[in-house]
Amino acid sequence: MAKIALIGAGGVIFAQNFIKDLLISETLRDSEIVLMDIDAGRLKNAEIFAEKIGEKLKVEPQIKTTTDLHQAVQGADYVITLFRAGTLEHQRLEQEIPRKYGVDQVVGDTMGPGGVFRGLRTLKALFEVIDAMETGCPGAYLFNYVNPMSLNTIALSRRAKTVKVIGLCHSVPHTASLLASYIGEDKSNVRYLVAGVNHQAFFLKFEVDGQDAYPRLLEAMAKTETYNQDKVRFELFRHFGFFPTESSGHGSEYIPYIRKRKDLIDKFCSLEPGSEKDYDMSVGTSGASLKVCAELQQRNEREIAALLNGTKEFNLDTSGEYAIQIINAIETNAALSANLNVINRGLIATLPPECCVEVPCLINGGGITPCRIENYPEQLAGLNRGMINLQIMAAEGSLECSRRKIFQAIALDPLTAAVCSLDEIQAMTNELFTELRDQIDSRFF
Repeated sequence: MAKIALIGAGGVIFAQNFIKDLLISETLRDSEIVLMDIDAGRLKNAEIFAEKIGEKLKVEPQIKTTTDLHQAVQGADYVITLFRAGTLEHQRLEQEIPRKYGVDQVVGDTMGPGGVFRGLRTLKALFEVIDAMETGCPGAYLFNYVNPMSLNTIALSRRAKTVKVIGLCHSVPHTASLLASYIGEDKSNVRYLVAGVNHQAFFLKFEVDGQDAYPRLLEAMAKTETYNQDKVRFELFRHFGFFPTESSGHGSEYIPYIRKRKDLIDKFCSLEPGSEKDYDMSVGTSGASLKVCAELQQRNEREIAALLNGTKEFNLDTSGEYAIQIINAIETNAALSANLNVINRGLIATLPPECCVEVPCLINGGGITPCRIENYPEQLAGLNRGMINLQIMAAEGSLECSRRKIFQAIALDPLTAAVCSLDEIQAMTNELFTELRDQIDSRFF
């Protein structure tokens, strides 16, 4: 019987998907499930949710709760991290300070100064998790959902001794569904091969009934109403030949071509006339994630209250979360394929071996086996290296608590380098360290 620990289970709206999927699974419902969070009140809500879901499904789950990380991971086979470090105020600082220096971010959780400092805040907690796992459950799997995905995966993998670090993200299946809709196909008819780095992987194959579907996507792109839904990604598709996995808004942060000038932002990341809201994260309006996250917090609080008082019913359909599918495949020796984030080690030969790549992986009773990608297009590798340069340097900086390496990581960011001088980058980095001092490792100071 497996032991599965959910770290950050107090974020109950997301956590309930994992709990529900575990209890729906005939194989996993008898597992020992540990819910852990540093907020006892939110953790209690998660426990009530689990009990209610169990009642609805007519199962009696073995669920324990704790605010103690070491107790949560002791003897675990699988640990899933799904928390968010800090608050919206910290996120606001990571966006507003860089914007003073001309670095215009939409989300700021993956690349750029925002992504690097989000990584420093997040890794402070994730390092505690990996260290606790090495003591309490050596050799276990860590399935991490927390951004910045690639930076975190590199740093955690270097910190780990025996723990197997795997990064999980929804962008590949979500993009596959979107591409199917663009060409008017049911997703079940689409076949694809995707590889690259997280938030900048590419559809190397996109087929319907064994036929290349890219010509149909080009036809769809020629329609104004389709192109306007995804301008940045369609531009990358037009010029580099392959469609990327991250939304136009978020993806515009990772390249030097769009967000360096207001006229380009207006051209490629502006809302359509008559839009209901004045912001859209997927389109790429400046700082959109702050408003989106504030809305989500309010909506989630309302939904939690409604589920707890019984005015809203639980959705008992499986959510299809990667982590639970993977655990089920390992425990039952059932074959599964999924795009996961792992250390490269030659999987994509033209990318650095120590970087993090997002590649198809075979999962079965033997564990997780990443697949090697042959003949990865050089133009895509070139784009990826712009992200990788920052990610490796920021991972080293986080592990060594080196302010100099953190500055160098931000200086290597494609967008930041397109708009800032080195002195400006240094000043911006210093200001971020000052304002976020209480959120990151004290050894930086």
